[in-house]
Amino acid sequence: MTKPGAEWKSILSALLTIRRSIIACIVAAILGLLSMGALGGGLYYAAYPILGPFFGNPDDWRGDWVWPTMILAGILWSLSFPVAGYLDHRLVLRRHAPGFRRIVYALVLWLGAALCWVLLLAGPLRVS
Repeated sequence: MTKPGAEWKSILSALLTIRRSIIACIVAAILGLLSMGALGGGLYYAAYPILGPFFGNPDDWRGDWVWPTMILAGILWSLSFPVAGYLDHRLVLRRHAPGFRRIVYALVLWLGAALCWVLLLAGPLRVS
């Protein structure tokens, strides 16, 4: 049997190991809202090699769905930071080099941007 509250202690210790990523998540979510879609647009162009062939150029998009989707993409992308932080923590435990961990962290953020856009553009928000 485990002690009462042991689960919460393990969750709290896991969150403390990725506290910088959680702070980055909060800051990125705030910036995603305050940038009024600029962050989301920048993320689309960063992931354009994957997204472009399927969804085209955002300059060609028209309709009331475009601007809220840009804002939402910037906000949702912030959830990639805790995921990247957790993966970084797992790589630290396996004693991977800092350079490799930085590359993986950046790759997770880039893939997170592409995934956010795919989910938003394939979802119900998009009205042609």
